[in-house]
Amino acid sequence: SSSSSSSSTTPPQLSSSQSTSSSSISEHHHQQKTPKDQRRRLTFNEDVTVVPIPMRDEYSGRIRDRLWSTKEELYRNASRNALEFPAEGWDYRTALEEENMYQCTVTGELIHPVHCDPNYYSP
Repeated sequence: SSSSSSSSTTPPQLSSSQSTSSSSISEHHHQQKTPKDQRRRLTFNEDVTVVPIPMRDEYSGRIRDRLWSTKEELYRNASRNALEFPAEGWDYRTALEEENMYQCTVTGELIHPVHCDPNYYSP
């Protein structure tokens, strides 16, 4: 049984205000003569809350159905994404936001415009 000294959880943080893009990080690792006080440091908060995570077979059927997809759902999602992702310029940063999607008046389901207009393209 684990105990915690505090109820706060804080993700790791860089102690520098510099950008954390992969290019700046890789460039940093290749620099040879960086003064120690200018190097980035990663620190972890030592006050954490330990929360037990149940094994997958310990969840009720209702919860399991909400957490994990069936192979049929995975196939439908992959097929839908194979159509939507190219329409968004193959770039997750240009992904369509929910407020820009159509909404089915019967089910309330959000619908990507590419399903209504095969010429839709939003780079």
